[in-house]
Amino acid sequence: MISFKREEITYQSTELNDQVSHCILIATHKKKRVLLSHPNLYLYHTSRKSIATSKRYASIILMFYRFLSTQPHFANVEPAQYHVIADNRDIRRWKVQRQVDRVARGSLRPTTETTSLDATVLLFYFRWLKDNGFVTNVDVGLRTWQAKFKHPSMLNYIQRKARVSIDSRNIDTLDRASRQKVSRDLITNHEIETLLKSYTDPVYAAMFLLAMGTAMRPMDLCSFPYIGNGKNKHIMPFSDMNTTAKTVSYWVEASKGNKSRTIVVNTSDLETLENIYISEHFHARAALYKKRYGHACPLDVLFLNSWGIPVTPHMVATRTYVAKQRAMQEDPDFRPHLSFYESRHWWPTKYLIEFFGDKLLTEYADGYFQAAAQALANQMGHSSVETTYKFYIDMARVIMDAHAGRVQELISAPSHTVMEFLHLFEDTKLDRIIHATDAENEELQ
Repeated sequence: MISFKREEITYQSTELNDQVSHCILIATHKKKRVLLSHPNLYLYHTSRKSIATSKRYASIILMFYRFLSTQPHFANVEPAQYHVIADNRDIRRWKVQRQVDRVARGSLRPTTETTSLDATVLLFYFRWLKDNGFVTNVDVGLRTWQAKFKHPSMLNYIQRKARVSIDSRNIDTLDRASRQKVSRDLITNHEIETLLKSYTDPVYAAMFLLAMGTAMRPMDLCSFPYIGNGKNKHIMPFSDMNTTAKTVSYWVEASKGNKSRTIVVNTSDLETLENIYISEHFHARAALYKKRYGHACPLDVLFLNSWGIPVTPHMVATRTYVAKQRAMQEDPDFRPHLSFYESRHWWPTKYLIEFFGDKLLTEYADGYFQAAAQALANQMGHSSVETTYKFYIDMARVIMDAHAGRVQELISAPSHTVMEFLHLFEDTKLDRIIHATDAENEELQ
């Protein structure tokens, strides 16, 4: 029996003369632990800049290798040689088997979309092997194969293999029911309010609001300081900033892809951050940090959970998922696909509606506006200025067009800050929503 394991490692690279972190895959076979050199080289060269990306790539290769180890024609093949023997038919079988396993479990995951995306990542791995002179039997030039799950023969095959019946809704049964309600629309005011209420720890609600006002990624938010230094020496609690400016700059250091950039932050959003989190919760949590770690909380750490532990991107994702489940129980109309990342789409869409106004639906916006596009790319941290511009122009147009005649709140009040925007149409009692008690957090910590 062969087992596979993913591990994270950090070491000093002699090639780069710098510290790197990435995942590696280890196979245990006949009481021996074997490093899988080819996947590990791929992970080193392609994912060392982002541990999240490395985890994803490693997990996909690991799943595929586990599947191969169960196949009869791999019975006498060493795991280190899997990349040589595997071919496109094995990838196809893996995609179908994941759906068979899913139906047998009665699970909603993985969706057919996910299995296709994972197979694409796998093809990137084999393409890298071929480009770097390694032998592989996978033809990466072939068009990605898509299983026709709507076809009766495929459904019958899955039903027979899984030994369970499949609903007559065919593909709708195979794919998550939640996908049937997915909309290309932005997260609505009501959904924002519901999600904020559903966080049991106010730190995540505060981070979500700051993300909406800045388009920062969770990894950037987790690095946002209580008091900044260097290029961010002006960043501190709003009441100490002594500024009348409407916006301030903020230097985002080593974001995704190890890229840094300057973004714009509305000072009103910093004032809101102080009111709903810093004044009410930060100092007590900093005291818990000192008790836990034996030293004062560093000034470059702002967001702490109720135990005084610095918030990480993984914690943001986990707590948002839990909050989403509560939100769906509270409101059946809360769309299941919504995530923390919706905050990142909110800012650029709002910005373009502000920039163009009513002209957004005319040919006036078809031209490439360098100033608008550059502002978007800078704030989002994207290298492709034109692609970013076109994507969010389309999203903004969808919103304006879809809500013509019954204008969405975002369009009718584009110049407001996040909190002004949320307060404008209904008294949502956000202070009470966000000021959760520590007692409410215990079950989730």
